[in-house]
Parts: sequence; C-alpha cells; structure tokens
Amino acid sequence: MRLAQWQESFINALRQGGSDKGLLSLVDPVLASRLDVYRNNSLQALTAALSISFPICQQLVGEVCFSRLARDYIQTHPMLDSNLNCYGEAFPLFLHGITARRPEFEKVRYLAEVARLEWSLQLSYYAADNLDCQLIVQMAELAEEQHQDVVMQLRPDIFILESSFPLYEIWLAHQHEPSSIDNSDTEYFLSVSRDPFKPQVNLLSEQDFRLLDAIACGESLGEMTQRGLDMSSLPQWIARGWVCGFIVREWV
Repeated sequence: MRLAQWQESFINALRQGGSDKGLLSLVDPVLASRLDVYRNNSLQALTAALSISFPICQQLVGEVCFSRLARDYIQTHPMLDSNLNCYGEAFPLFLHGITARRPEFEKVRYLAEVARLEWSLQLSYYAADNLDCQLIVQMAELAEEQHQDVVMQLRPDIFILESSFPLYEIWLAHQHEPSSIDNSDTEYFLSVSRDPFKPQVNLLSEQDFRLLDAIACGESLGEMTQRGLDMSSLPQWIARGWVCGFIVREWV
C-alpha cells in the first residue's frame, strides 16, 4: 500500500466522527486502543489552536463553554491544512449559526463578529510583507486611457471590516486599555493592520471605509469614479503605505 493511503487512513481514523476501519485493517488489532490517545491529542491540539486564534471569544464565554464550542466545530470542520495557524477560518460563521439559534447566547450575540475580527488579526499577523504588483510610481508610465482600468492594491496585512457592533471598543477592553462600550451608532467601521509586527485595530470613518473596501473588493478607478465614490483620501493611504501598488485590469 502506498504511503499516501496509509496517511489518509490514519487521518480519517483520527478525525472526529471518522472511520478507523481502513487503518485497523492494516495494523495489529491489539494496537487499536492506542488510537484513542491520538484522537485525544488531535482534539486537544485543535482546541488549543482555536483558543490562541480567538482569545477574546474564549474570555467572553468562559473556558468550559469555549471548549465545547471548539469540540463541536472540530467535529464538523476537519483540519485540511497541516499548518495549525490556518485552522479556524469558518469559526466565525459557525458561531453565527450557534448564537442565532440558541437562547443561552442572547447576551453575546456579537460573539461571531468578535471572532471575525480575531480571524482578521490572525490573517494579518501571518500575511506576506509585499504583493506582486506594480509600484505606485509606475502609474506615470501608463497611457491616459489605461487609468480607468487601474486596480489599486492594499498591503496584504490590511483588512477592512464593517459591523453593527462596537468591535473596536470590545477589542480595546480586552487589551487592558480603559474603554467604554458605545452602542449609540448603528454601524461601525474599522481596520486591522500590522504596524510594524503586531496587528492593531483602528477605527475608520465611513468615507475611508467605503474607499478601502472598494479597493479590497478589486474595483478599478474607473468603476469607483462611475459610482461617485469619494477618493479624496487616496493619497493619504498611499503615503501611509496601505495602498502599496496597482495592477491594470486586462479585458478579454
């Protein structure tokens, strides 16, 4: 049997709810009980990875509740990447489903939104330093008719979020910083950026959010102009290095 088949059988046996029949057919039955040790180690490792990626969520619901949520998530979301730092991408959506239908989470309806912010912090921390794109100064080399097809590029560690919950204040309160939770607004806009090594959360004005979000979504300068988007702050974001380059959209 190929090594890949052995590995697949082993992984399937360790997976929560997986089948160990394939693996047990290859090993001494006396050794079958040892699988429980591996299964428990796998569960503990994935739970620890989630607690590291979502520490505020764990603080909000408590360690016991978080461990149960993590166990349920692990059972339905097997690890597909060998890098533990990449595990948890669907956790915010999973929490959204849990908090929406279970009344015991009434007081933490914002839990999934906090998880979304924390996953952005995780992605920001491990993001690349640079993008493969043209430098801003190279725009001077473009023909005038090409400008409308320019798509500005955000630095890889920049993430833009919009929420109906005051995520910045919630995040700040868990950084041991004095903060009062202001629920007076109906929409909140914020950014995640790595400056220089540790990801930080900052508030954005709605105008800046709309611009940066359009860039993050891959809109061209022509498309933003056509829908009347205010781009007056674009030079500011270029100067700060958040907008780090551009590509020219090619039409097929």
